[in-house]
Amino acid sequence: MAKKRGRENAYDMVLSLGAVLIVVVVVLVITWRPQQTNTQQVDYQSAISNASTSTNWTIFVPAEIPTDYQVTSARFEAESYGAPGDSRWYLGFTSSTNTYISLWQSDGPTKKIKSAATNSAQCTQTQIIAGSEWEKCSTEKPETRALVKTQGDLITIVAGTATWDELVDFVDSLVEVK
Repeated sequence: MAKKRGRENAYDMVLSLGAVLIVVVVVLVITWRPQQTNTQQVDYQSAISNASTSTNWTIFVPAEIPTDYQVTSARFEAESYGAPGDSRWYLGFTSSTNTYISLWQSDGPTKKIKSAATNSAQCTQTQIIAGSEWEKCSTEKPETRALVKTQGDLITIVAGTATWDELVDFVDSLVEVK
């Protein structure tokens, strides 16, 4: 009488699957590399100096950077959303909790700058911070909260993934560069 082959086939499949899984685990162990967030601390003093001497408008910086924030970007450059001669002052920060805050000041076209810096966020409210009126803007995708102030041809935007309280505290800490 012939043997039933149903169990042998299932047993062989389990053995084959085990052999394949062992090979996959060995390959993963050999090739796995830990991924670390690699943010470099930026010395932004030279960028501040360059910005304050290269423009005729007021440059703002935080009076004191919060201890859990790290400067990741600092630059004074031509405004890519404006006309020749327009310029931008930009500072970027990350926190130990992976939130982000950016400061963007520009003398370029307000509407284009606002749209770019806030990820086209909707501005529905205003708030008085340090004696000035700021628009509150937000969007969910990508998550962005922004505070926007326009004075004549100059627009100042503080935006990021930080909480509203962190953004307000950041705006409140801004001082003129002398």
